[in-house]
Amino acid sequence: MNFRKGDKVKFLNDVGQGTVVGFRDKNIVLVLNDDGFEIPVPGNQLLKAEGEYTFNDDNISAKPTEKRKEEPFVIPVQQEEDDLEEDGVNTSKEAHVFFALVPKNQKDIINSDIDVYLINDSNFRMLYSVSFTENEFQSLFGYGILEDNTKVYLNTLKKDELNKYKEFNFQIIFFQKGNYFLLHPINKNWLTRPSRFFKLNTFTVNDFFHEKAYIFEVTADEINMAELISDKDIEKAKKEKEKTDHNKQSKSNKPDKTPEIEEVDLHIEQLVDDYKNLSNSEIIDIQLSRFTTALEGGILSGSRRMVFIHGVGNGKLKYEIGKTLDRKYPKLKYQDASFKEYGYGATMVILK
Repeated sequence: MNFRKGDKVKFLNDVGQGTVVGFRDKNIVLVLNDDGFEIPVPGNQLLKAEGEYTFNDDNISAKPTEKRKEEPFVIPVQQEEDDLEEDGVNTSKEAHVFFALVPKNQKDIINSDIDVYLINDSNFRMLYSVSFTENEFQSLFGYGILEDNTKVYLNTLKKDELNKYKEFNFQIIFFQKGNYFLLHPINKNWLTRPSRFFKLNTFTVNDFFHEKAYIFEVTADEINMAELISDKDIEKAKKEKEKTDHNKQSKSNKPDKTPEIEEVDLHIEQLVDDYKNLSNSEIIDIQLSRFTTALEGGILSGSRRMVFIHGVGNGKLKYEIGKTLDRKYPKLKYQDASFKEYGYGATMVILK
């Protein structure tokens, strides 16, 4: 089915509707839902809100109420070849990283403080540090590990302190589990030129935020792919992987290792049988209780990472989870989980 920006759409596997505001790639449509959240949705799970739809066992067809002149954005059935993984080998050969500055007050951009994000638009994990030049030294602005296809909030710049941040430095190392093509690390300086952020046209519509933002690509003209391994090397790696998998199966009598990521579904229908008569506050209390219990269990069992699936909703549960982590578990780091796998409705807590 073809979609364009501005189309009104309905969700095939969920209630509600929204408006198409952009496209993540050829398979993922960015939809602004009724609650004001921008969420990524596979194109084959959307229906246009206008038109008469006919359902049968084989397909879904629609008769649009009107024709539009502009060329449609076509959602293909299959992903592009470069995005696929074969036999455990990550076939991605490039990565894109963006530094984003988003005014907190979109109605008064010129005088607004600015939220700063780092965006990993790739199939690689990345170890990053962001610093700014202060006198002759670097002052740390943010650091950590960012999962593939996610973004992380770094800090907020006060508008009256922008002149303090004249130059940022980015140091990034790309990696993956299993086999992957090696990318050179990034070490890049960026002159901020704070005066630019006092101009309205600096902040524009973009693919990563519903709000207007200034997007700087850290990896532009920077990543040079290392010399590619030969077909012989790939075959050797596959054979070694098969040998490793065989050895793991032969040791099946040993207890399984702790999984890399433990998922916990906090949707209320997964926690209680009858929730229709519960108030909103009672539902939140049950979900937070499950969150705390699962997190304590993960800490005791040695879990490395836990993803808590809370959905988008009105954002209340996500807010309370962050509040609980900041207050009771200040040493634990957390961030949005992969929006490629969970949309914008999950939080990942890093335990180790």
